[in-house]
Amino acid sequence: MKRWPLHRAYFWERAPFFRLLLPLAAGIVAYPFLTIASYVALISLAVLFVLFGIATWRRQKAFSFITSQLCIAFIGCLLCYSNDIRNDKHWFGHKINTADFFEARVTETPAEKESTYKLRVSTISTMEPGQISPASGEGFVYVLKEDKPLPFAKGDTILLANKWKPIQNAGNPFEFNYAGYCARNNLYYQLLLPAKDIVSYAKGNAVVASLTERCHDWCMRQLARYIKDKQATGLIQAMLIGDEVNLDNETRQAFADTGIVHIIAISGGNVAIFFIVIGWLLWWLRHKKYQWLKYFIALPLVWFYIMMAGAPPSAVRAAIMFSLLAIGIMFQKNNNSLNTLFATAFILLCAQPMWLYSIGFQLSFIAVLSLIIFYGPIYKLYGAGNKLTKVLWQTIAASLAAEILVAPLVVYYFHLLPLLFIVANVAAYFFMGLVLILGIAVIACSFIPVLAQLLGMACVWLVGTFNTIVHWLQQCNPESFYYLQIDNAELFLIYVIIASLALWLLNKQMNGLAISLFSACLLLFLFCSDEYTALHQLKLVVYNTDKSMHAELLEGKKYTVLATDTSAKQMQKIVYATKSAHTGWHAWRQNELQDAPEILSIAGSNVLLYKDSVLPANMNMKADYILLCQPAKMDAEMLYNNFHPKCVVLPQVPEKQLEQWRMAAGKHSIAIHYLPEDGTFILE
Repeated sequence: MKRWPLHRAYFWERAPFFRLLLPLAAGIVAYPFLTIASYVALISLAVLFVLFGIATWRRQKAFSFITSQLCIAFIGCLLCYSNDIRNDKHWFGHKINTADFFEARVTETPAEKESTYKLRVSTISTMEPGQISPASGEGFVYVLKEDKPLPFAKGDTILLANKWKPIQNAGNPFEFNYAGYCARNNLYYQLLLPAKDIVSYAKGNAVVASLTERCHDWCMRQLARYIKDKQATGLIQAMLIGDEVNLDNETRQAFADTGIVHIIAISGGNVAIFFIVIGWLLWWLRHKKYQWLKYFIALPLVWFYIMMAGAPPSAVRAAIMFSLLAIGIMFQKNNNSLNTLFATAFILLCAQPMWLYSIGFQLSFIAVLSLIIFYGPIYKLYGAGNKLTKVLWQTIAASLAAEILVAPLVVYYFHLLPLLFIVANVAAYFFMGLVLILGIAVIACSFIPVLAQLLGMACVWLVGTFNTIVHWLQQCNPESFYYLQIDNAELFLIYVIIASLALWLLNKQMNGLAISLFSACLLLFLFCSDEYTALHQLKLVVYNTDKSMHAELLEGKKYTVLATDTSAKQMQKIVYATKSAHTGWHAWRQNELQDAPEILSIAGSNVLLYKDSVLPANMNMKADYILLCQPAKMDAEMLYNNFHPKCVVLPQVPEKQLEQWRMAAGKHSIAIHYLPEDGTFILE
């Protein structure tokens, strides 16, 4: 083994966990497409393959390798099956059609929304006529806002009427798949109730919280007590404890636009700083002989910190990597960073297979992978002199190295590319270290109120100064960099280009240059095809924006607003619904229009646009489609008899009025496109 030429070995030979991680991920991806019959067939095939593989191990090593890979993929499917709450016989979703009430416990601090409070609850039991049955599973409860404060808190046990509805997307183009995100977290149902319809069964003090939960709540209270600024408190609570309940959207968006949103999530940086603090406390263990003792003491403390922070994917990944590193040092074993990363991902996916789809998991995994591959070669490009220059260049090299593989994924998910990400990351590196140390100091000194208040004031000043820098950097980014769009094929080709160029530049393999040039040509062709499609598009789009109608005409790479609700309350929802569509269709520049036409001709069809409550003067026009901005003031029979449309598009209306429209439409054989149920209406 000592004579094995590592410099000639393939990376999967130096990182054997890659050969376990790849089939496991394939099995997780295949799970949604499998049925019970598929599982029976797979189990039979797996047994046959294993038996045949064992019998022919020495003679058919290739077949045995394939067999082992298929078995690991099958294990991935089984892990998904066991993790899916719908396969639990006590899942409350099985009792939606029969139960009258549900007993549930509030598991998180209620989050305040525009018109509701959002509660995440875990069901305890279902109450059916004549029996009470145990129940499992989580859901969301939206409590309508009233004049009095919300009477429920984390830990309270409540009784809920059976008004559960499936979690659904709004149906707008290119929107974030919220229903899919919830499903991967075993959340399938939600309900909307006024507070008076929810019965408080037991207060939170009747429920014994775990030690980590009590520590979490205590730390949250200390930070809120001594850091007086609300914005600073929310940011430090998110960075230090992983609780984003008080983090404002403006700060999060500014950090995302400048490419430093990763500092909000608990990750390797937090673990490193936490370990540094432990090292300071153990300063008396100076001899290298006792270096292992520091890791031995730090290991359980790091895991306690991660559990106290809620164990998000990025934090668990960092803790597992630290654990593997610590174990290697304690047993005096050399650590292969690449194999450690793959081993960490393998362990995480075995515990939570749906984390494969988590954006946080993907970004943190890709960032560390990019650092492992590219940091060394980039750092060697410049020889730093003094210590300050060396630290600065290390930070810049780390930012560049991480961005190589992270940038395509950021563009794919968030449709933006921060132009000054290096400046932002260098500033964030020093800011993050100071804020985390100050935050720890505030908690540690909370028994000395005067000192804790002084440290809290320093935190407020530091956060305010850094936020000013971040907002300035945010303004420097070109507007077009907030509307970038790449699809699956383009993302794949970009990574092929990066991988092949790395093979050429780092390993001197000329095949990499040929593959990268060929892939670049394909990518350029796809970009040209996207541009051609965008320049020749013409479509009418009516978005689902809750209680109002927002209609746009897309011509080429520009859009024109035909009808909208200009109230401040609705504008935020309209921007949220339309931004992803403008990005996906490459039409984010607006055409100004003084007066929208009463009738439009699109794709050979006439579209009548109603903004007012009165019928137009010209009653003889033919309208194939009618968009009603104010259906409450319209006479359905008169509308159908005069214009004989094929379809009428309705925004949200009361249930009773919706039935009247549908009855009248059925009588005249006219289709109704109801935006809250059918999603966005598109005519092209």
